[in-house]
Amino acid sequence: MFGSIGDLIIPPRCLVCGSPQDLRYGLCGKCLSLIRSIPKPLCDLCGSPIGSPGICLTCQTHNPPFNRIISSVEYNGLIKEIIHAYKYRKATVFKKFLASLVLDSIYEEQVSFDILTFVPLHWTRMIQRGYNQSALITKEMAQRMRVQIRYDVIKKNMNTRAQVGLNRKDRRRNVRGSFTASNVHNKSVLVVDDVVTTGETASEIAQTLKNAGAKYVVFASVARAVS
Repeated sequence: MFGSIGDLIIPPRCLVCGSPQDLRYGLCGKCLSLIRSIPKPLCDLCGSPIGSPGICLTCQTHNPPFNRIISSVEYNGLIKEIIHAYKYRKATVFKKFLASLVLDSIYEEQVSFDILTFVPLHWTRMIQRGYNQSALITKEMAQRMRVQIRYDVIKKNMNTRAQVGLNRKDRRRNVRGSFTASNVHNKSVLVVDDVVTTGETASEIAQTLKNAGAKYVVFASVARAVS
C-alpha cells in the first residue's frame, strides 16, 4: 500500500538513466538492451561458451566438483558497471534487479534444490564492506521464491586476497582450503554469487560441499566473464 502511494508521489525511474518508461525491477528497456546474454552454446557443466553443444574440453579433462554453473548475462559493459557500483560503492538499490536476472535463469533451467545459500565473505571483509553482495541477492531470491535462505551452510575461514587481477592458477591457490561446509548431507545445494570469472571459487566451494556430503551442487551467478 505505502509503496503504491509513494510511486504516485514520486514515479519510479530507471536506476541507470532516469527514464520512467518500460521499467523491469528498476531498469528501463533501453538500458536492459545494453546487457548482453552469454553467447551459446554453453558447456553443460561449467556454463562457458563453446563451439558445439555438450561438455567443454576443460571439463572433460578435469571433471569439476560442481554439477553445473548457470550464469545469467555476460560480465561486460553496463552490467559490469552496475555490479561494480553494487559491490564496491554501496549501490544496494540494484539488488532486486540482479536477483531477477538470476531467478530468470534458474527458472529457465528448471533448477531444483533442497538448500539455497550464497558465497560467504570472511568476517574481516564483511566489516570493511558492510554487507555481503551475494547474500543480499540471495535474500531477494528467497523472498520471491518463498523459500528459506540458509546462513549456516558455507563459511569462509581464511581471509584470502581478492581474486580480481589474479590469473587462474593464482586464483586456485588463493581460495584453496579457505571454506568449510556443514549441514548438507545428501542435499542438493544452490549457491548464489555475483560474478563467475574462472570458476575456481565455485570449484573450491563445490568440493567443500561434496566433502561434507552434498549430493548435488549448482552455482548460479548474475554474470560470467567471457574471454
